[in-house]
Amino acid sequence: MIGARHLRLGWRYLAGQARRVHPFEVQAQLWNACDQRCLYCRCPQVETTLLSTGEWRMIIRSLRKLGTLRLKFQGGEPTLRPDFRELCFEAKERGLRTATVSHGLGIASRPDLLDYLDELVVSLDSLNPEVNDRLRGRGAQRGALRAIDLALGRGLPTYINMAVCRINLRDLEPMLEFCEARGLLMNAQPIIFGRTYYEEAAKPLGLAPDEVRSLHRRLAGWKKQGRSLLFSTRAYLKAVDWPDLAELTVRSAGPSACPAGKDYFHVEPNGDVLPCIQHGASFSPKNIIRDGIENAFRHAREHDCGDCWPAYLNERKLLFRFDPGALRGLIRRK
Repeated sequence: MIGARHLRLGWRYLAGQARRVHPFEVQAQLWNACDQRCLYCRCPQVETTLLSTGEWRMIIRSLRKLGTLRLKFQGGEPTLRPDFRELCFEAKERGLRTATVSHGLGIASRPDLLDYLDELVVSLDSLNPEVNDRLRGRGAQRGALRAIDLALGRGLPTYINMAVCRINLRDLEPMLEFCEARGLLMNAQPIIFGRTYYEEAAKPLGLAPDEVRSLHRRLAGWKKQGRSLLFSTRAYLKAVDWPDLAELTVRSAGPSACPAGKDYFHVEPNGDVLPCIQHGASFSPKNIIRDGIENAFRHAREHDCGDCWPAYLNERKLLFRFDPGALRGLIRRK
């Protein structure tokens, strides 16, 4: 049902269309640090420079002026940053919808980290503690489940993200059943090796191309049945017909028509602005601090990443292209 929040967001979206630079949705990668050591992830080993609290607060204030509707904090583990709660407060004060992706361990011990969040995405790879903790580290499942309980106790919209590999593929439907019993929505995505933040030594854990296609067929089928999956059927089906899953993206013949870099953006820990985190463009980013925020966002429009197959990114494209299935999913969420 369309509510007052949807109407407010819709009005702000329409008003923002008049601006040449309109970052309606922004992913802010606060840092790469994390206190888990997932088998498949090397994010904590990727070195970068960090923006200060003051610089992030300046960015958040500027985003509100540019018409941003939703700001999602990512890492690493974003809740480990000492200023995480302060940055969430700043964003809420500016009228932005706030979200974060977290493993939940910090939230389990410090529930006040939820105080200024509108959405929580919890990383949980299996309901079997041995499987989950083998992938993510000792105590990971216990912390994630505690964070979920705390968020639900506050009535906070909460989602599960499951990174799928050969170790936990059989745990997919039990995870979906768990989500349905708790009133949660979930996404399951195959681990994609060969990218900056993934551990190549764990590549044997990755799904084969036929397994990736089968996974997406199952997800699309469950979505058609009305089950508790986060994204639309079309978003999941994109991978099924993708010719070479080893190639995450393809270039466009000319300027990209993708909404990435126009309607939604990714900001790196050092302030570089990318069209999206998985972009495959021949693109050198500009930096918010060095080049100015409007210049950095405007420059991100000028890329040649034409298409991709991950469901999350396709859901963003469908949403900003007013696809009925994606819009229905947005409206049905709180």
